[in-house]
Amino acid sequence: MRRPLRKRTCQHCQTFFDPHPCSAGRQRYCSEPACRDASKAASPRRWLQKPGNRAYVRGPLQVERVRQWRQAHPDYWRRQATHATDA
Repeated sequence: MRRPLRKRTCQHCQTFFDPHPCSAGRQRYCSEPACRDASKAASPRRWLQKPGNRAYVRGPLQVERVRQWRQAHPDYWRRQATHATDA
């Protein structure tokens, strides 16, 4: 017999919520829009805190990689903006 799901406290708004049965062990935020936004903002922050991931976007190798990519794709940002207005 399964244990009943216990209510958890949302890490953003500090209110109690019923976690989804499939992800109850991992769910830390409730389903309110502000809390979902906080969860999405915390995820990459948590990933970057890991020692192996800290150098992913920093350092001279990454700066040079981005510089070369930008030279190879000079109109990338302008092209994205025009697609958004066409829709």
